[in-house]
Amino acid sequence: MTDTTNSSTNQIAIYIDFENILLSCREKFRDNDEDVEWPLVLGTAVNYGRVVIRRAYADWSSFSSYQRELLRLGVDLVHVTSKRGKNATDIRIVMDALEMLIGGDRTVTHVMLVSGDGDFTELVHRLRSYGKIVIGMGVSGKTAEYLINACDHFMFYDMLAGVAQPTKTSDAAENTISFDISEARRLMRQVLANKAGEWQTGGEVKSAICRLNPAFNERNYGYDTFKEFLAAQNDLVRIRTAQPGGHLEVQMLLETDQPTAHEAPHALLDRYLGILTRQKVRMTPTEHRPTIVLKLYDIFKSTPGITLTQLKENLHAYFDENAPHISWQYVHETVHELFHTYCFEFDKDDSKYTDDTKLWDRSITMAAGVNNGPQLLDKCDRGLLQKIGRSLGSFDKIDVEVAAHLLYGGVRGQRMLDHVRDLIGEINKKANLQPEG
Repeated sequence: MTDTTNSSTNQIAIYIDFENILLSCREKFRDNDEDVEWPLVLGTAVNYGRVVIRRAYADWSSFSSYQRELLRLGVDLVHVTSKRGKNATDIRIVMDALEMLIGGDRTVTHVMLVSGDGDFTELVHRLRSYGKIVIGMGVSGKTAEYLINACDHFMFYDMLAGVAQPTKTSDAAENTISFDISEARRLMRQVLANKAGEWQTGGEVKSAICRLNPAFNERNYGYDTFKEFLAAQNDLVRIRTAQPGGHLEVQMLLETDQPTAHEAPHALLDRYLGILTRQKVRMTPTEHRPTIVLKLYDIFKSTPGITLTQLKENLHAYFDENAPHISWQYVHETVHELFHTYCFEFDKDDSKYTDDTKLWDRSITMAAGVNNGPQLLDKCDRGLLQKIGRSLGSFDKIDVEVAAHLLYGGVRGQRMLDHVRDLIGEINKKANLQPEG
């Protein structure tokens, strides 16, 4: 969301954590040997209003070759010696931002923080509590999730128009955020659901989506404009221009308007997700889901007597420390998927617990037949497919490719499709041997 409301009166302050962005880009663009395109970074801020403060912080004795370009762009270079410790730059940025906030310049309306460092999260909360609109910019896969969610809006530098894309390597893939359009469609449906059938302006819809997910940007999904993004979701919405030269308007299709025969894959995936949601299973398709399940099993095996609450907390801590590109949401949802597909057995010895002990605070074991991580993943997958098949009235109605996208975030080879087909076959066989009722 580019908040250009009253952009002629908006005043923007930019604070750049130079070393953080530079090193993040070097890791991301390892094989491209690309420098940061600072004109693109600063040009993005202009969309929000007049830039009145533009500062970049670093030990400039270590980055002297970059000074000329930044000075040419009108950036104030703030020197922070590295001898003061690794957090010296962070502290100086916080001090200057707070001085701007409560001291001299009260005309600043927007703060743009160019960094992926989660240590700035509390600063963002403070700025917003004083009424400032905070725009963050970092590098995908290198930015703390809690910083992203703290901002009013967050952009990924590597998704800006004009930035060369990184060469795809195994290392890069491990640190890349998955931009799954099903999540964007879910957000759009959530925003429009309360006014289904009514026309809303495109700006209002996008603003509401960004409030739910500050990192939303149509470019993340391959669209140059929000209008193009909406036009591609024609199974969910229709769009129009209010009048010649007027603003874009969006209307959510009612269920009776939506196609049912020969559904497009995205529409069918949305349908499956809706079925799961109605059964208290919220799910965001991601290729990271198998990794999360396998790591959960490893933590379980190494921690006898662990409770489900502890297991979830340990899992969050592991990915936060070792793989921050795997978001808190993915981990949270995956644990709940396992719970709702009966993958755990809870200790039934009431004598060990107080009367008010919650179920998730009892120690757990794995369900019968689960003796390793892949078996845990398969049990959960079968449980999810079972919920979908029962709702559709037949397991044969499950689309194998869409199911693979649902479970694993995409289709990667025939072996994956054969595995999903085998899972459905196992469920079908069991259902025929032991029919419900």
